[in-house]
Amino acid sequence: GIGTPGGSKVVLVSGYSGVGKSSLVEHAKEKLEEKNIHFISGKFDQLQQARPLAAIDAALNEFTNKIIQQGPQTSLEVKEAIINAINSDVGVLTTAFPCLCKILGKPTCAPTEVGSIAAQNRFKFIFQVFIRAITTVSHPLILFLDDLQWVDELSLQLISVLVTDTETNNFLFIGSYRENEIGASHPLTSYLDE
Repeated sequence: GIGTPGGSKVVLVSGYSGVGKSSLVEHAKEKLEEKNIHFISGKFDQLQQARPLAAIDAALNEFTNKIIQQGPQTSLEVKEAIINAINSDVGVLTTAFPCLCKILGKPTCAPTEVGSIAAQNRFKFIFQVFIRAITTVSHPLILFLDDLQWVDELSLQLISVLVTDTETNNFLFIGSYRENEIGASHPLTSYLDE
């Protein structure tokens, strides 16, 4: 469960298009938001596969808006938690997810490119530390990403990093996908097998 060390961090909902996967999760969202849980969501789009991280960016945009709605004190606390965790690497995050500037402000240092393998590994680590910083016992985080059959490779790697992180105990990932649209060669299939 959420909040238990080493507890399950993944729930996958699969089925054909129109079977009610999204509405099931939306119903759960309403119940969970009453309990101080940050429930954020994004949806992969067949037409946005050229824009990696679009669904995660949409979810983080929801997160930043919720934090801002809670007032300047909450925004400041979240900003400090993030900056204390990742220090000068804030620019790496805000470049990938510009919506975070609403909380963090514009970065003062130039971000590094995430083209090389080393840079991508660093980006994944920074993202992992960022999620640790924003998930707390008092405010657990649930990330719901819909239509995983259209997930991009970088998003899939970030999801994998989060669900295998043994130090994040207040995080749950929910993913839904159309099982009839992922074959043996689909990148999601190899991740599901792990």
